[in-house]
Amino acid sequence: MPRDQLGRRSRFKRAPSGKRIFLTKRDTDILRLLFRYRYLRATQLIAFLRPRSEKRLIERLGDLYHEVALVDRPAIQWRRFDARYMPLVYELSPKGLRHLETCGSLPDRATTFAPKGRTGATPQFDHAMMIVDALVEAEIAAKKAPDQRFVPVDEILARMPERTRHAKQPLAIPVTLRTSHHMPSLTAPMSTHIVPDALYGIEYLIDGEKRYRFFALECENTSPKRRSTAKLSSLVLKQAAYEEIITAKAFKEYWGVPNLELRIRSIDC
Repeated sequence: MPRDQLGRRSRFKRAPSGKRIFLTKRDTDILRLLFRYRYLRATQLIAFLRPRSEKRLIERLGDLYHEVALVDRPAIQWRRFDARYMPLVYELSPKGLRHLETCGSLPDRATTFAPKGRTGATPQFDHAMMIVDALVEAEIAAKKAPDQRFVPVDEILARMPERTRHAKQPLAIPVTLRTSHHMPSLTAPMSTHIVPDALYGIEYLIDGEKRYRFFALECENTSPKRRSTAKLSSLVLKQAAYEEIITAKAFKEYWGVPNLELRIRSIDC
């Protein structure tokens, strides 16, 4: 079994030791979270599961990776210059998915690029992690707040109007952008579609009554704030599109949600 100079197993390749592993409910909880998000950092799994011993959970993740191959460590994370010093990112392995399917119903996904039945293409890894980080932050904040519940995208999709639910891209909303002083590069009305990086809600229990707020999330790590042409993606262009969607209340017609706010996460934030 390959080990480094300190006697530790490789981070980059599986190195089983033959240790016998008996799966527990906590292991299933880990697999369900990885199905829900596609990617999660070890620190995020700790934040969700709140173990008595963080060290033991880290060790258990190592066992699930090395000994039984129920989880993977995406190889793309190793390209970072500081990869050895960052919390490991995990995802569900094909074997882990097969095991999870035998444990009962699968959890609702929080991202549309989660493992099974995905409704959108997987974003570039750094972009995907920005989306995951923002959603995890929102879900954990809801868990900590009294009378709040995070509403994942699969729950929203299940309640969408039928024609939207069965569309090739259920989260796509048509929008016509109009000329304005905010976008001097747009010289004529332009019809396009907007597809948020994520869609989620927060359920509030107020005086025994459930109320909801819904959010479209946009994460920007490559597109500039504005461009010289409206034909290329930019933050200003997306903001203008959402302003049109929110003003026209198109989210009610296409997504069946009663309200919508835009949340932006960028590398500058």
